[in-house]
Amino acid sequence: MTVFLKICRFGAFGVFHADGSNVQLGAKHQALMALLSTAEGGIRTRAFLEKTLWCLAQPEQAKASLRTALSTLRRHLGPEAARLLFANRERVILDLTRVELDSCTGSAEFMEGFELPHETVFNTWLAENRAEYARGPANPVRHASASPGRVILDGLLPSIAVLPFAHRSPGEAAAPLGSLMSEELSRHLSRSWAFSVTSYLASRQFDPETVRPAEVSSVAGVDYLVSGAVSSEGGRFRAEIDLHDAVREKVIWSRSFEGDNKSLMEGRSSVLRNATLQIGQTAAGEAVRLASFKPLASLKSHALLMAAISLMQEMDVQKFQQAHEVLSHLLDREPDHVLPLTWMGFWHVMRVEKGLSPNREEDSRLASRMAEAAIEAAPGFSLAHTLKGLISSHLMFRFDLAQDAYDLALRDNPNEALALLLKGATLAYQDMADEAVQMTDAARRLTPLGPQRYYFDAISALANLSARNYGRAIELADRSLEAKGAFPVPLRSKAIALQMSGRGEEARSTVQKLLEAAPRFCLSQFQRDNPAAMSPSGQEWATALREAGVPD
Repeated sequence: MTVFLKICRFGAFGVFHADGSNVQLGAKHQALMALLSTAEGGIRTRAFLEKTLWCLAQPEQAKASLRTALSTLRRHLGPEAARLLFANRERVILDLTRVELDSCTGSAEFMEGFELPHETVFNTWLAENRAEYARGPANPVRHASASPGRVILDGLLPSIAVLPFAHRSPGEAAAPLGSLMSEELSRHLSRSWAFSVTSYLASRQFDPETVRPAEVSSVAGVDYLVSGAVSSEGGRFRAEIDLHDAVREKVIWSRSFEGDNKSLMEGRSSVLRNATLQIGQTAAGEAVRLASFKPLASLKSHALLMAAISLMQEMDVQKFQQAHEVLSHLLDREPDHVLPLTWMGFWHVMRVEKGLSPNREEDSRLASRMAEAAIEAAPGFSLAHTLKGLISSHLMFRFDLAQDAYDLALRDNPNEALALLLKGATLAYQDMADEAVQMTDAARRLTPLGPQRYYFDAISALANLSARNYGRAIELADRSLEAKGAFPVPLRSKAIALQMSGRGEEARSTVQKLLEAAPRFCLSQFQRDNPAAMSPSGQEWATALREAGVPD
């Protein structure tokens, strides 16, 4: 891909055209380019840039200064390079796919000798970055071929910030423990499509003891805020965690958690995974409540999206249909946005998976149309490629196309949990059972947020069934059914696993529940419409279902 700009950040800071000619920039414009070029995906929020570069200005003055700076910067960059700089109401984006960045080598200091007099927030950021690079190798630099991917597309996602957790007695002053906990919680939240997560480094500017949620919302542009307090004694910690509606300054969730310090330090704390899951579920539930009791036109787009995603997981036909209505309304408001296009495609696939589709072919056609539109709108969007893979594997039985789509999704976002999960299912359909279990286990470790956990457990049960891990398949199916008792996928896997492990009576009981959840289910439908039937074990599974009482 053509490189339009080169940025030297170590030693004397400089911005250059591709031919090596220097771009003459003032100190504030250099600082702006430094902030953008060091950001993940080249993306910073307007609120962060305003606060960092004009910390002494009033909010409206800072907004105007940023607008002027961007206009001037584009003029200095010239017509070609200026196309790399995007801005919307919330974010400023530098397209790093066409920028060549240097890396930290030798003893060169980050932005050597640079400073902005009186801009204490920027100078603090600069000092922290210099210290970080001086401690060791810099974080891996994004290559020119890398795509900003999902970050550019977060406009419809609700934004959330995690404040540094305050320390409480008893125990020694453990400020690092509180900072570590809030930083790890930020990482857990960022793995999900439920939120757009404000950088933890940006959140550190706020004093958790005195700041008001509305102040964080106005400065950082967030909808939700997580705050907390932690105490530590005897190798264990206790954390009090609150979720705020930052705009309305309302606490909508508050929980207490306990765990051991060692697992937290090693980055494998089940406490944080559980807290992350509950935060996502609470925010989704709040969105459904708003959608139910307020006119749709008065809601923000991200509230509609969260409500739709939550309602899609329901087995109740009315609630599932309501998700379609919400997504349709959202598509009317945002007709070319990749997120509602993608989730509408998932809705049509899930209607088939749940046994609710009156016309499988029509839902397949509409899902494919949504996937193509989403990919056309954003070719690098990992979730859209995941949707295309799901359609290819579960509806078309084209496992080769599915693998290609999942690989594209994971190239954009290696932590795309749903792509990992569904790729694992596709491997199971092709008699690669061990690989399927590894892939679905990896997906589950990414801890999906909100109401989707049952789906991850259901697909993981299928992978373990293909590996003949019948006990594990039953365990995962039961976990899925605890959340969604009428979901046909885990009921089917559980019935097969029970029958094939010699527990015929329990298998027949499970089949009765399966037929209650999906009255039209029969062996001929399974063999015709289900990709599991096409696996090398498919005939064995069909026999097990017949023996457990599924009609022909």
